[in-house]
Amino acid sequence: MTALSDTTLPNRLQHRLAEGSGDTIAIVFSQVRVPAGKFGLERLFARTRHACLFLNDIENGWYLGLERGIHTTIDSALARTGARKVVYYGSSMGGYGALMTGLSRQDGDIHAFGPELRTGCPGSQSRDYGIPANDPRLFDWQKAPRPAFPAHLYFGVYDPVDAVNAAKAARVLPDARIHLLRSCHASHDHLYSLNLIRRIITTFQRDPETELASKGLLAAVEIEDLEAFGLLGERLAAGEPVRPEEVFALTGFAQNPGMIRLAAEAAASSGDMFGAIALLGQAEDLIAADPVVRTMPKRWRKEFPLRRVEWLMGTGALTDARELLTRTFETFPTDDRMIELAQDLDRLQAENASVPPAG
Repeated sequence: MTALSDTTLPNRLQHRLAEGSGDTIAIVFSQVRVPAGKFGLERLFARTRHACLFLNDIENGWYLGLERGIHTTIDSALARTGARKVVYYGSSMGGYGALMTGLSRQDGDIHAFGPELRTGCPGSQSRDYGIPANDPRLFDWQKAPRPAFPAHLYFGVYDPVDAVNAAKAARVLPDARIHLLRSCHASHDHLYSLNLIRRIITTFQRDPETELASKGLLAAVEIEDLEAFGLLGERLAAGEPVRPEEVFALTGFAQNPGMIRLAAEAAASSGDMFGAIALLGQAEDLIAADPVVRTMPKRWRKEFPLRRVEWLMGTGALTDARELLTRTFETFPTDDRMIELAQDLDRLQAENASVPPAG
């Protein structure tokens, strides 16, 4: 694949057009935190025959307000490449961009991983990046046209934000093919590690459902429970009280580590630290025992022991915290959070050692 152009449009949007040898062009929207001059998933698509138009909102603004520039850039790419098949593709923020653009243009397939239809709601990544739920530039999903081409939406049922967005997608986009995955929000990374992404994008002709089923990725869950899970997550993220029992009542709770984690967070928020620690231990045991969940991205899996380390430190169980953190260092790549926890543990243990025993 050879780059043809690398151009910056005003107001945040960058793009790069790369030629291909087939009749397909992939319009690939970058996820957040891709710096200026770079494009998300560029290396992934470099190994395909497709022409590619890479887009990046360098201010992480969910492509809001950039629609005119996006459409103009796509029109130019289509004219230049002569591509006959169009595919809109992206994950997270990129999934939102791919979905809104594909539905607006009605001229190609859509593959959107973890798009937020409830943009700006508590707990969502878009809210973390400053997108309010009442932003007038948001796409109106209630008025979205029926997709003229296949629209594939992928959601991880272990993530409350993905879960509630899957429920909304099922309601407002009934003609879309919604793939509920035994995964988290980083489902694209998960599927890539299992070589499923490569199978899907090489020709864009294979049925994703068949490929996902081949690895046991499809989740048998009720949309109503996913919506309840997600709404409970939004309440907790907004600082509203959530009782663990509300999460326990969800169908599939015992087999969903994301639901168990939400119950743990609810217990911790109410002051039941020992209950929270026990619940997270239950979730970690479930992850370790499940061959599919064990393949989840490491950055998601290590959130469980690291959160438990924090809570153990809070209860004064420093020896247990140290043992768990040591195992985490042995299992997962080291990051800044792990180093900071180790330093905090050193300080707390030193302080405890300096305190003379009572009496």
